[in-house]
Amino acid sequence: MFAAAWNQRLAAWRSGLAMYMGLMGLAALLGAAAPAAWADPPTRAGRVAEVTGDAWLFDAEAKEWLRVTRNQTVAEGDRLRTDERSRVSLRIGSTSLWLDERSDLEFTQLDEGRVLLQVAKGDLGLRLRSQEAVNEYRVQTREGMVFAEREGLYRVEQLDRGSRVFAMQGRSRFEFKRGEQSQPVWLQDGEQAELWWAGGPRTERQVLRGDGFGDWLVSQSRAEGDSISAGVSHRYVSPEMTGAEDLDRHGRWEQSPEYGHVWIPTVVSAGWAPYRHGRWVWSRHWGWTWVDDAPWGFAPFHYGRWVSWGGRWCWSPGVYVSRPVYAPALVAWVGGPSVSIGVTIGGPRPPRPHYGWYPLAPREVYVPHYQHSPAYQQRINVDPDPVTVRRPRSNFEVPGAVSYLPGQGGAVQALPAKEVGPVRPLPSPPARQELAALLPARPAVDAAAPQRSAPEMNWRSESLSRRERERERERDRDLPRAGNGEVGPQRPAVVAPSVAPSAVGGGGPAAVMGPAAPRDESRERQDRAMQQERQERAERQERQDRQDRQDRQDRVERQDRAERLERAQRAEREEREALARRASERSSERGMDSVGPSRNPGFERSPERSQERQMERQMERQAESRSRSMDMPSAPAMPRPAMEVPRPAAPAAMPRAEDAGPRRGRAEDSARPGGERRRGEAER
Repeated sequence: MFAAAWNQRLAAWRSGLAMYMGLMGLAALLGAAAPAAWADPPTRAGRVAEVTGDAWLFDAEAKEWLRVTRNQTVAEGDRLRTDERSRVSLRIGSTSLWLDERSDLEFTQLDEGRVLLQVAKGDLGLRLRSQEAVNEYRVQTREGMVFAEREGLYRVEQLDRGSRVFAMQGRSRFEFKRGEQSQPVWLQDGEQAELWWAGGPRTERQVLRGDGFGDWLVSQSRAEGDSISAGVSHRYVSPEMTGAEDLDRHGRWEQSPEYGHVWIPTVVSAGWAPYRHGRWVWSRHWGWTWVDDAPWGFAPFHYGRWVSWGGRWCWSPGVYVSRPVYAPALVAWVGGPSVSIGVTIGGPRPPRPHYGWYPLAPREVYVPHYQHSPAYQQRINVDPDPVTVRRPRSNFEVPGAVSYLPGQGGAVQALPAKEVGPVRPLPSPPARQELAALLPARPAVDAAAPQRSAPEMNWRSESLSRRERERERERDRDLPRAGNGEVGPQRPAVVAPSVAPSAVGGGGPAAVMGPAAPRDESRERQDRAMQQERQERAERQERQDRQDRQDRQDRVERQDRAERLERAQRAEREEREALARRASERSSERGMDSVGPSRNPGFERSPERSQERQMERQMERQAESRSRSMDMPSAPAMPRPAMEVPRPAAPAAMPRAEDAGPRRGRAEDSARPGGERRRGEAER
């Protein structure tokens, strides 16, 4: 009995221990998954400010390219492309970006603290208006990274043979990707450089030269302002709020006793309401994102709240925040599968569900439906908590504030006031496929019609030759194969009046089709003439490019030859100097070891040696005189006076023997002791 009780206790203890270990493991698993579940989306986003021609944004989820329109949001990981004769202007806070035709740009990183832009091909321009932006922005090419050193206007171009960097205003630095020992290249104001890798870092500096895109960059920068403008809007909103630069041009500020400073748009259509004239676009970061049609329609629809005050719609930005958090659309959703707007009589099936929305009012809490942390929700709702202050007035009660989709392919309309009652709020926006089936079709694009572009623009594609165009197309086909199966953007065909809606709410290049429209004969002749002119210009440009490449190759070869020649001359000089030093050392050693006197005129003979030489010469002269007297015949004796002593004849001049000693200088002979003269002077 005692054993049975003990076994029961032991079994209970084991089960309790197993449960405890299981709970601990579950807690650890939940703790590890919590950061992933609370992964915040990017708090910063960019805006497509203007589009000239055709530009495309790659949808990573649907694996297709979608046409880009004004006020569309670009975020981290997005990829943007432009066609021929197309350009795009973008804005991220106070920084402006411009993308040239036939360019490919990827936003590798776009968040607080850093912006990394990767130029796969084409041309990119940047205007940095604050030191904070200078510290944050980086531009990457295949050869390396571009850093700005101060505020200014910069340009980065990705070529087939390398990278080209322009310091149009300011100072920049380029660091090569390969080679840890390679030094950075600094570019001063008004300088450009072409950089490539050919067995090592290569740099070719040039004076800044203008072209069509460069002139357009300067004009756009001047139009937007080279620095942060001190406008009225910047008193109430931060210049880092994307889209705030358009508020002063399209509206005015007034003081509301309840909501503080509010902004009122100057020109709106009759029956206008926020979030009605535009479209919904899917984003992989935030889900459904609003794209407004108004030229100023970015900041008021992604920051702040809307309020109906004084019989008109006003935008309330809330308290001033230096770096506000981006939101896809600050709206509340209504409708759903269980409630429909309108009644169908006699139909076999009820109408499809509809969805509506209305703008949030000041102090209303926006609850993101995507993954986020509590800190993110607190940052995106900057006003005080309405629960502890007072209940906010909802715009749902304002007549005409609710917008909805009436059915498949229908345009956005205002919900009648009599039908607002049965509509119920939704806890979250509809799923992607649910709302995409109801979105209206986008307007058809006539591919045969000329693209709308500024007549004063100069396009680089006009000077491309046929061969270069083929290379560009081949490169465009090669790029998608390296991007995990994505398909490059294709120009849509001319469409008929009735077009099926796109499945993603915005339509892509494959969403339109139809017969081509007839063209005028005069227009065809004009096009042929323009094509011929472009072809001739392209051939001239191709010859010029070929000549430039040959000149650059010649300069590189001349530089290499000059370096090799300089190294050979330096080695030869060093060898000659070494030989001269060794010869000097040997000569000095021989002079010290030699017995005879030195032939150097500056050498002074010791006094003992001079006396010895004088005695030797006297003995040599006496021996010579005796030998001559023995060889000469004796002459008859002449009678002489007794008092006169006979004098021996002077010896004849004879050549000096080899052992008579070395030749002396005139200065040395004149300095002989006793006034002795040089041999031979007596004979002369």
